[in-house]
Amino acid sequence: MITFGFDKSWRRQAAENLKLGNVLDLGSGTGASYYDLKKYNVVALDPDEAMLSLNKFEKKVVGRSENLPFDDDYFDNILCCFVLRNVENIDNTFNEVRRVLKKDGKFILLDMSRPRNNVLKQFHKIGTYIVLHLIGLVTLNLKEYRFLHFSLDKLPPPEDFLIDINLEQKILKRMGIFGFVYLGVFEKKS
Repeated sequence: MITFGFDKSWRRQAAENLKLGNVLDLGSGTGASYYDLKKYNVVALDPDEAMLSLNKFEKKVVGRSENLPFDDDYFDNILCCFVLRNVENIDNTFNEVRRVLKKDGKFILLDMSRPRNNVLKQFHKIGTYIVLHLIGLVTLNLKEYRFLHFSLDKLPPPEDFLIDINLEQKILKRMGIFGFVYLGVFEKKS
């Protein structure tokens, strides 16, 4: 509802960057990427067992991104959609992604941030504050929607913090109105 359904097309664009092989759907939740990943051998990982119970993927693992329960060099791809702002330790997450990703494996990251332009950033902050709080009140989930608003400011812009993750950046682009969504495609080279 918040993205007016555009999240489906953004997920599809993210999945189009995957290579053949297996995929870790990192922070899979209820499996929103299920239809985009049907042709892959997927392991869905999420810390919330209740959400995973609603997930359609066959292989489901309860776990956290900061301590992935997989062997080194295990996955050809890792897809992470709208999750990074929710992890407790970003550095540990990136270390684990590198560890379980095979050489030449792909890490696809899709998430939200604030727009780069300062005027648009302020407009976006005001707009998301109003809209998300209204949705939270209407749905009786104010705490969750307040968190979503404030999580947009948790991380620096992706252009700043995604340069030192020890993965080779192939693509980093902004999408959505004002460019508040970003897609990063990275490869493990060593």
